[in-house]
Amino acid sequence: MIGLTRVVLVAAAGAGLVLVAAKAPALDLAAPAARATTPATAAAVASTSVVCPGPETLGVDGVVPGRQTTSVAALTAPQEVLPAQARSGGAGTLSLRSLASPEATPGAAPSTSTRGSALGTTVSVPAAVLAAGTGSLAPGTVGAQRTLVAKGDDRGLSGSACVAPREQAWLVAGGGEAGRRERLVLANPGPNPIQVDLTVLGSAGEVTSPAAQDIVVGPYGRTVVLLDAVAGSEKSPVVGVTARGGEVAAVLSDTWLDGIVPRGGDDAVPTADPATEQVVPGVALSGRGTLRLAVPGDTEAVVQLRLLTPAGAKTLPNGGVVRVPAHSTTDVDLSGLPAGSYAIHVRADEPVIAGATIERRAAAAGPSDLAWTTATAPVRGLAGAALLPAPGVTTEVQLASVARSAVVTVTSVSPSGQVANDTVAVAADSVAARSVTGAASVWVTPVSGQVRAATVSAVADPAGQLVSVSPLVSLPLTTTPLSVRPARD
Repeated sequence: MIGLTRVVLVAAAGAGLVLVAAKAPALDLAAPAARATTPATAAAVASTSVVCPGPETLGVDGVVPGRQTTSVAALTAPQEVLPAQARSGGAGTLSLRSLASPEATPGAAPSTSTRGSALGTTVSVPAAVLAAGTGSLAPGTVGAQRTLVAKGDDRGLSGSACVAPREQAWLVAGGGEAGRRERLVLANPGPNPIQVDLTVLGSAGEVTSPAAQDIVVGPYGRTVVLLDAVAGSEKSPVVGVTARGGEVAAVLSDTWLDGIVPRGGDDAVPTADPATEQVVPGVALSGRGTLRLAVPGDTEAVVQLRLLTPAGAKTLPNGGVVRVPAHSTTDVDLSGLPAGSYAIHVRADEPVIAGATIERRAAAAGPSDLAWTTATAPVRGLAGAALLPAPGVTTEVQLASVARSAVVTVTSVSPSGQVANDTVAVAADSVAARSVTGAASVWVTPVSGQVRAATVSAVADPAGQLVSVSPLVSLPLTTTPLSVRPARD
């Protein structure tokens, strides 16, 4: 393919430049008495934190608040799934607290000093929630939130993993249909105010607006931005978030009320950074579905798509080749595919961003639900998720492998703490799934090869299934400090 060949040539040219540069004499800026040496032995991380957005529909300036109650859970990985370097001794604490108060003090918030114990709460105010692990409970800290509404305008199953704060993120979700409303939830877990700038890519190029710049999020605060105020009725938005003065936890909520017919909603967490190869797991099709691609750079991308199935890779229509203009987005319709569990493999000659939406609609005029999943990096070391088990909710973990086969251990932990391990082989360019219904948490440990993973949760309903997808990301388990030694004469 011409586009993919272009990438190889550019990479080769870049490598040549690097080799030439390497021959030039280097300046030694180290202090005379010491310079950095090889890394020291890895040690367990001492603290980790993730932020749950809280009720996404609450706290929008100028909008009359409705009602929403969100369930939030946090827990730590069982000792059995942690690598030896991450098993630190001593005391540790896992806490779950609201960021609503100016000081974000724990107060009477739930906490535990026992690894594997789950914490849970409900939130009905416009506030984010911080799950923090310290000491021996820092490695393997995860959190999640879920909102389940069975009837009415807000009908749907929505949720997300709690996310780590970062300086930059890309989010894929939303649409331009009447009644579609996207809320960008920005949470600041730090003690100083931060400013956030947004970049919105759309089907006709970048969407510019003064409202996208200098958004202030106060200390321990949360700001909810209506994407309509920034991007109008853009039909295929992809949102870039850049924080100044600190880090931000960003989640994009997408809900849809089609006149008087509820079309559901879900949360999109940050997708994998722009790259020439992406894999979107958890594309559980049963009806309508759409893959969204975006190019944040200055050059058009030629993209080739493959569908990963339980029986191997399948080519999409037209060879799966799509062109995406610079600073723009393109949607690819997946609605004609048979119902099933899929992942999408994306290759391009320029860095791209990818995510996908699925829909559950029993009747054309009846209610429906939607879910978003995003591209993820391969699982390194350990990935996990809090599952918030509830009556009527089924959950499975879907795994995808590209190019070569992979083997992983899927570990589920029951609400009572019982641990069960399942070794799963994933063929090359294929997907596999395992049910974890009823579990309080699930953990994926690579044994060989590389996998991407996502959980797919569903609720059976006569009017149409409710669905939510949550991609899994690798967890920070260890840190490697740099040591310093005296310089040789």
